[in-house]
This record gives sequence, structure tokens and C-alpha cells, in this order.
Amino acid sequence: MLSKRPLLFVLSLFSLATVSCADDGGGAEAGELPEVDCAAAPVPKFSEMSAVWAKCTSCHSSTLTGPARSGAPVGYDYDVYASAKAEATEAAAEVFAGTMPIGTTMTDAEKDQLYRRAQCGTPE
Repeated sequence: MLSKRPLLFVLSLFSLATVSCADDGGGAEAGELPEVDCAAAPVPKFSEMSAVWAKCTSCHSSTLTGPARSGAPVGYDYDVYASAKAEATEAAAEVFAGTMPIGTTMTDAEKDQLYRRAQCGTPE
């Protein structure tokens, strides 16, 4: 019979790592997201996030091509619901990590909208 101690040790380390990663966003890496209580507030609809999308679409717009995209991958367009939905988790993780948006900042309320939408559904 296997001892339960190694498993408990690993689980306790995982628990500590999870708590420390979600505390304030400092030092976050791409792929991480803050904890969100989906029942605490309504999930914003795509159409209700114009302030957030305005910060993204200076590069991530379906109307931009070539150098005007400033390196944004083609198809990562936040003025198009389907694209914003498909990339919701990645976009939120990049904002949480501090790598996006480039050249501007988001308010805490805007970040909360993005995180909530990415983790609690992506209503149109």
C-alpha cells in the first residue's frame, strides 16, 4: 500500500502555488488568470465592453492590415465578436500578465470586465 504522505505534500504545494499566483497579478505569466466569482456580478456582453475593445483595436482590428496591426496576429480582432470570443482566455491572460495592451493601460474595472467575460462565458 502506498503512503498518503507524498500525495498530501504534493497537494499542499499545489495549493500554496495556486494561492500565491492569484493574489495581485504581480509577476503573472501568460496563461494565468485571477480568480473570478462568476456569481458576484453580471458577465459583460461583447457590446458592453467598448472601452476595453477601444484599447485593443488600435492593433487588433479587422480593418487593419500589414504594419498598421503593429505585429498583432491576423484574425485576432476584437472588433469582431467571434474572434473576441475565440481569443477571450488568451487575451485576458496577456492582460493579467501585463504584456497587453501595448501603448496604453486598462483600468481595474476594464480588466475585471475582461477577466469576468473570459472565465464566465462570452455573451454577445
